[in-house]
Amino acid sequence: MFQGIKNGWDLIKESIRVFNHHPRFLVPLFITWLIYAPIILYLKYLFNWNAYTGIQILWILFGIIFIFAFLLSFSCSMLLELIQQLETGQRMSLTKALGYTLGQNILKIIPLVFVWAIIWFILTIIQVLLSKKKRESEKEPFTAENAARTLAGFQRFSLSRAFFKALEKGVRMIMFLILPAIAWENLGFWKSVKKGLAVFQAHLSEFVTGFILTGVAAMFIFLPPAILFLISDKLEVSFPDSVWVATIIYIAFAWSYSIYLEQMFTAELYLWHLRWEKEVTKAQREIRPIPSMREVQRPSVLDEVHELIDKAEVIV
Repeated sequence: MFQGIKNGWDLIKESIRVFNHHPRFLVPLFITWLIYAPIILYLKYLFNWNAYTGIQILWILFGIIFIFAFLLSFSCSMLLELIQQLETGQRMSLTKALGYTLGQNILKIIPLVFVWAIIWFILTIIQVLLSKKKRESEKEPFTAENAARTLAGFQRFSLSRAFFKALEKGVRMIMFLILPAIAWENLGFWKSVKKGLAVFQAHLSEFVTGFILTGVAAMFIFLPPAILFLISDKLEVSFPDSVWVATIIYIAFAWSYSIYLEQMFTAELYLWHLRWEKEVTKAQREIRPIPSMREVQRPSVLDEVHELIDKAEVIV
């Protein structure tokens, strides 16, 4: 268990190191945020929910969740393709990663997105039903400060809300752990799900460590805007719109980086599992004891060893 915690910590540190060397890894997620943010603001401040029936609202909600799940999966696929380029000795190209995701991965991703959206939708509905918060009769005005609060997800602490957020995060990271089977091993939907869940079960302590540490990292990343919101609330300090616009820009990078840590962590965990599988095959061929994953050296995206060279396909 303690070794698993150490392994998880090492993977988090490696994720940070990789970003320092390849900041372009954040580009797919930043673009995702540029799509996500306007949708969130429009739905909260401009969309007329009262014009629709309860059933219609549920369908709209599911559609929105599906779009968000798709965007996150798509960005993760692009990150995985960028990693595969490095791990096969290719020159890193966002254009190629985009093209391969659109041409090869997207059809396999859709079923996974659908399953993810259903789980996410159910968790959202349960959270709404259990919420005791009374709805306000009037909408909040659309101001720069309120927009920043909405995009940061800044709300009063609630145990139930924290619990459901943790569930959503756990499901999200499991989905990120399934996607490498699609992007790197070209497996179909069911085989990818089985492979991803097998990796999850085999390395549960590492996964839990990554889950906790990425959450802690997100807390620190979002600390500056949280302090700003508290000053505005408790001390009733009025900041100019320029401050809130700058805060929104910071939130864009903070959100992108926090999700990047989740995606990169799961990608590295899967990459380590692939190296372990190779060592197991080699040990079986040489008729010697099967090594544990902890006995297999952890691969690194930054080293000169091309872990995915045998899984690469020619990108036209």
